[in-house]
Formats: sequence, structure tokens, C-alpha cells
Amino acid sequence: MTGQAGAVLYTRAGCPLCFALGRLAARSSRRHRVGLVEVDVDADPALAARYGDKVPVLVLPGGRSIGGRAGAREVDESFGRAASFLSDLEAVAPAAGRSAARRLITWLRRELGMGEGRTGGRRP
Repeated sequence: MTGQAGAVLYTRAGCPLCFALGRLAARSSRRHRVGLVEVDVDADPALAARYGDKVPVLVLPGGRSIGGRAGAREVDESFGRAASFLSDLEAVAPAAGRSAARRLITWLRRELGMGEGRTGGRRP
């Protein structure tokens, strides 16, 4: 797995669909070298309110999301597209400066419910 950004899987404990999608996502994540982060929606009241009983939800770089029951082929193809998207971002980043990386970080922070504040741990 590379150090690049990746997919976010919103789950909850004791959810059989979450477990199944998590296994498929972990396999495809390794295969396509796209990072994967699992987030328990019950650990954050804002995420619990946002997702309610609508878990699992897998959000991939490039904007694609998969929810509920998903087959291995759909998950793997989605990770393949996400890997291409991230590869394209890496190719554009040197020419476009840091703007592509900033957009990716902003997208990830929004998906993780972290807002769009400054990055890097610096305070204004």
C-alpha cells in the first residue's frame, strides 16, 4: 500500500453487510494499492446522524460511492478506477503545483467529516 490517499469505508460494529464489504474493499485496496480507512459511524455523533442506518458506504477517490450489498467485481472495478484517478492526480501535481494535492486533501477532510480547515496541523 502506498502512502497516498484512499477510500473511506463507513461502517458500524455488528453489521454483517459492513463486514462483507470491508473484506471485499480490503482485498481490492491491496490489489490496486489504494489506501483504505474504516470509520465507525457510531464513534462520531455527526457521522451517525449523517449515515443513520445507511451503512456500509464506501467512498472512493474520484467521487464514486458504493453502498449496501456490492459484488466483488463492482468493488474491484471501482478500486481500479480510483487507482487511475489517483495516478492521474500524481501526474498533474508537479505541473499544477500543489493545487491538485490540496483539492484531494480538502475532499478527504470533507468525507471524513473534518471540515475544510487548514492542513498540516498549523494554526492560523
